[in-house]
Formats: sequence, structure tokens, C-alpha cells
Amino acid sequence: MIDRRKIAPVLLVLGAGLAAAGSFQPTYRTYYPGYGGPDQRLTTTLWIVISEPPHGPEQDAYNAAGWPVIIAALCMVVAAVLVVRERTSFVGSPVAMGAAGALAGIVFLYVLQVRREKEVMAAWPVEDGQRPELSFLGGTYLLAVAAVIGLVGAVLAQRKRQAEEPDEVDKEAVVVHQLDSDDDTPPFGIAIPGEEQQETR
Repeated sequence: MIDRRKIAPVLLVLGAGLAAAGSFQPTYRTYYPGYGGPDQRLTTTLWIVISEPPHGPEQDAYNAAGWPVIIAALCMVVAAVLVVRERTSFVGSPVAMGAAGALAGIVFLYVLQVRREKEVMAAWPVEDGQRPELSFLGGTYLLAVAAVIGLVGAVLAQRKRQAEEPDEVDKEAVVVHQLDSDDDTPPFGIAIPGEEQQETR
């Protein structure tokens, strides 16, 4: 039987790695019609906003969450190391839950902020049949998967180590009982005449 606590560190490290990778991936893109000029597309990560066509230097993301995600991911890795070692597992369990919960909260709030921005853009007036659009990209889904994997790993890290089950007893094996008070009975209850004669001499 597989010990689920051994899976927890793997999931924590995997979730941390996916979160770190997802923070550098495009999370959503906004499209603004030019209304007579060039159309504008803004691609956002947790760190920066890239405009297409280029319009000046790259700007910091409005909903910058890069550093919080990286810090939570590092804490998950530390928790995984603590959980692996039996002496520090009691410390690693709460650290794992706190780090995974923090990552999940950051991702959830980020998605809420982006959805709010999408709702605001949808309320803008439409001109020439064109309206601004906002679409989620792969980075958002990668962050969501990382948060879920991290939470599963943190939950498994809370499970107590299963006590080692004793070896199964062979019911067909012969069991020999020896009584301490039965001094006259030779081993296995069989008297050997030759030995008794040697003892009396």
C-alpha cells in the first residue's frame, strides 16, 4: 500500500514549479479597437504588460502578483523538504497548508480582478460594431492547476503516518509452547531413555 504522505512532497514541489512557470506566462490579453487608428492588444503576465504594436517601454502589470506567487512557491518547496524528514514533518505540515493556501488565495483574487476588468470593458459603449475584448490565456489555467495540486499535496501532508502493520501470521505453522514450571518434561515432551541413564550414573 502506497503511503499518501510520500506523495505530498512530490505534489508540493510540482505545484510550486507550475506556479513559478505560470507566473511568467501570459495570463490574459485585452483587445482595443482602433476606431480609425491601429488596433491595440495588451498581453499581461503577473509581471509586465506587453503592447502590440509596441507603444513605449513595457509597463508593470496593473495586477502585479509575480512576487507573491514566487514567495508562496518557495514556501511550498521548503514545506516539501520538511515533510520528507520524519523529525521535521510536524513543522512541514502546517507550513505546507499555509503556503498552498496562500498560493490558492493569490490566484483566486487575481482571477477575480481580471474578471472584474472584463465586466467593466463589457459595459463600454460599442462604436462601429466593435467592442473591447478580454480573453484568458494559458498562464491563468496553469496557475489554477498549480494551486489545486498544491492544495492536494498540503492536505495529504496532514495525514498521520500509518503504523506499520505486523507481518501476517501463518495459521498453518506449528507453535510450540514451553512452560517454565514444567521442569520434568524434556524438550518437546519426549523422554529419551539413554539420557536419563547417563544422568543417574
